[in-house]
Amino acid sequence: TLPSLNPASENLLRELAPQVLGAVIRRFGDFSAAEDAVQEALVAAALQWPRDGVPDNPRGWLIHVAARRMTDHVRAELARRRRETVVVVQVPAEPPSVDYFGSSLGEAGIQSWMDHDDTLILLFMCCHPALTRPSAIALTLRAVGGLTTAEIANGFLVPEATMAQRISRAKQRIKTSGVSFRLPTDADRSERLSAVLHVLYLIFNEGYSSSIGASLQRRDLANEAIRLTRAVRNLLGDAGEGAGEVSGLLALMLL
Repeated sequence: TLPSLNPASENLLRELAPQVLGAVIRRFGDFSAAEDAVQEALVAAALQWPRDGVPDNPRGWLIHVAARRMTDHVRAELARRRRETVVVVQVPAEPPSVDYFGSSLGEAGIQSWMDHDDTLILLFMCCHPALTRPSAIALTLRAVGGLTTAEIANGFLVPEATMAQRISRAKQRIKTSGVSFRLPTDADRSERLSAVLHVLYLIFNEGYSSSIGASLQRRDLANEAIRLTRAVRNLLGDAGEGAGEVSGLLALMLL
């Protein structure tokens, strides 16, 4: 639970977190560092919004803060590599496009980046075939569903520390696999669809009947699962492979 926030603002942050994470990963390409940056942005919002009010564009505000954190991370990493390496030519003198909100993108490009919702891409990325099914489900529940590590561990009936290690290894495997941050091809979608639907069902179930905490239900999770299932349904179309399974899952959720 984020500190100092009323329920409406807390639900807003939970809803926006995967959208912000998707945008930052698309821009910077580092899953693990992007998640840390987004967590820092959420904490900053929890501290500042009660005092200053919720901004007019909360999603853009979070992306902006997270991107600044990522810029600092990139600069720190490059400085560390310059100190540690003796082959100077292998390390660029400056990170590419250091001013991520500067003239290189332009105002229109910045706004387009901030307004684009990458949650669906993030969903399929987390269900990458390089991961085992349990690892893919756990990572997706964390990154897309917004569940805490404790909640996911509770669902898998394993200690929280074990689940934290599993999620960390999954993020590292995504990084080393070199997968690009884009919607998968038709063949890739078919390969990952089963895991995607499994995850969406688990996210919905956690919202419909919460397994941990004081609330019996978490409508934010249930609504997000419905939204994502609709998005997958629209992506596949009426005649796409697996469209029937997606439609059936969506009908079950709505019922």
